[in-house]
Amino acid sequence: MSASGMPIEHARVRVVGDAMSDYTDAKGWFTLPAAELPVELLVTHQRFVELRLRVEDGSTAVEIALESKQELYETIAVSANPGEENFAPVSVAISVIDPSLSAAPPNTLTEFVAETPGVAENGQGGIFQTYSVRGVSRLRVMTLVSGMRIVSERRAGVSASFIDPLLIGTADVVRGPSSTYYGSGALGGVIQLFPDSYQGWTVRSGFDTRGDELHQMIGWGDGDWSFGLAHRDAGNSATPGGQELNAAFRQTSATLGRSWVRGDLDFELLAVGSVGTDIQKANVDFPDQVTTYPDEMHGLVRFRVSSADGWELSAYAHPNDLETRVSRADGRVDTVRNDAFDLGLNWHRRIQPSADTSLRFGVDYFGRRSVDARETNEAIVDGALGLTDLQQTLDGAQEDEAGAYGALEWHVGSVTLLAGGRYAFQQQENGGVSGTDDGALTGFAGIVAPLGAGFELVANAGTGLRFPSLSERFFTGTTGRGFVTGNPTLDPERSLNVDTGLRWYGRKLFVSGYLFRNEIDDYIERIEVAPDRLTFVNLTAGTIEGVELEGFYQLDSEWGVGFGGHSIEGRDKLGTPLADVPADSVFVTGRWSRGKWRWDGRLENRSSKSDFGSGEKPIPSVNLLSSSVSYALADDLTVAVSARNLFDEEYFNSADSDVTPAAERSLGVSLSWRP
Repeated sequence: MSASGMPIEHARVRVVGDAMSDYTDAKGWFTLPAAELPVELLVTHQRFVELRLRVEDGSTAVEIALESKQELYETIAVSANPGEENFAPVSVAISVIDPSLSAAPPNTLTEFVAETPGVAENGQGGIFQTYSVRGVSRLRVMTLVSGMRIVSERRAGVSASFIDPLLIGTADVVRGPSSTYYGSGALGGVIQLFPDSYQGWTVRSGFDTRGDELHQMIGWGDGDWSFGLAHRDAGNSATPGGQELNAAFRQTSATLGRSWVRGDLDFELLAVGSVGTDIQKANVDFPDQVTTYPDEMHGLVRFRVSSADGWELSAYAHPNDLETRVSRADGRVDTVRNDAFDLGLNWHRRIQPSADTSLRFGVDYFGRRSVDARETNEAIVDGALGLTDLQQTLDGAQEDEAGAYGALEWHVGSVTLLAGGRYAFQQQENGGVSGTDDGALTGFAGIVAPLGAGFELVANAGTGLRFPSLSERFFTGTTGRGFVTGNPTLDPERSLNVDTGLRWYGRKLFVSGYLFRNEIDDYIERIEVAPDRLTFVNLTAGTIEGVELEGFYQLDSEWGVGFGGHSIEGRDKLGTPLADVPADSVFVTGRWSRGKWRWDGRLENRSSKSDFGSGEKPIPSVNLLSSSVSYALADDLTVAVSARNLFDEEYFNSADSDVTPAAERSLGVSLSWRP
């Protein structure tokens, strides 16, 4: 582990004078080859100071703490999540982000994950706004909550926005296809949230001028139990030009965690609940057409048990429902009620066939039951609202996806090689009628090669997979974007991705850069066949390629500077731009702390976008500045003032054709108590 107690994966432990070696598991433990005591251990890692340790007594556990070579935050150097929910190999681009370290406290999940290079806001505004990863969005980006897959009947894509950012400890942003490790739907990457685990009391309350938003949060934990509760209430906001934004919402969410140990087994129970009401959708149709989500409900429960022998079993359930209401100026009101019960199971084991080889293999299952979509079409008749039509296009639909996977990691000298594969099978049905059965193989290979002087070369090649969703195949009805007709003949999307990167770890500076190319076949795209009439088709193919950069420089004990950006381009085989590819972006962040004071700031330049895809529009460039200042009034009481869009720029946070200008400059204040 590191000096502060964080587990360190992939540290190399050797017996001096012996070629044998071993590696820590996911929780920071290691086992030694048989040797007569006393022995001298040599512990090495690319990012930590080499350590020699003499062990003379074999009757007690040996705890080794390594000193970082860098004067940087340890989240850059070690894994922030010791659990096995994160399967991402060490060769891929992954960022561990903490909402509490944002330049201004985020109001939604999308706001803070979009601060990562390669990630951007996508679709229309509001709390349900989704994100793109390396130019891939909607259902092609997988969203997880501590290993639990989150899906939705929203064709715009999935967002775990039902969890308040105040309840999130960290989030992993995995960039690049990860279907081999996570299953169908991870063509662009994975956004995985980890609810915070509280130690003692935490209380927070605040106000933001954007929609006169109020938020409150309380958390408590004692090491075994952890509980968090948060509530937000916001009204409509406005653009810098004074246009009203239909973005009001009310939401309450909570987390409950319990962990305990029995013999060689570790147990964990996690529950997450959320209720949202009167959630408004900000788009250009307002006020002539108003899209509202009157009710949204999520309940997640997961049980996990892991053994010291290296195996782990987890199971979860996720009942959820969402109501969508579209009210038009002519008096028509269309309401769609979606209900579903999702469940999942995962078993995997990690073993070491030899001193230089680590093998992980397992099976998983994801299922959906009682997936319903009931639509009512009403109209004003003689001044009264009367029922005119009722239809149900998703009627007890269900889906089963099973997978078997394995991943091998082995070490040749200082080089780490990785390879893995998965076979996935999916079956869907709707209204008692079987749909299409699909099966597919995906594979992955990667390499991590230290080059010396702090440099590290990484490269990856892998295939990705996404099965069409129940909605894409079977749902026909009203959405916030228009009337959609499902296409039961859709084929799965497949992708081939290659990327290469260079990382450099200096004493005070960390820099990483990646070049990537993602070729997607049978690209599922939503097209307009008539005004406000949409359907889904498989495009022939599309190619997305780009570059990412991120880094951090610790000037001294008080000052730190971060920087990064991306440039991405996507086109189909005919040269037509693909949708969801974000504008080029570069940013710089600053962080300063001294005594009771702390300051954070972020300046971002987003380029204009004139080369846009289907369902999009050109957008101008913009400079965005956000900042926050906090002061400790006492040892356990902190006040903070924050601001977003300080230049009060009128801009679009995506190129979606229905997106409105973003919110005007907003100011916030909060008070936190942590005894």
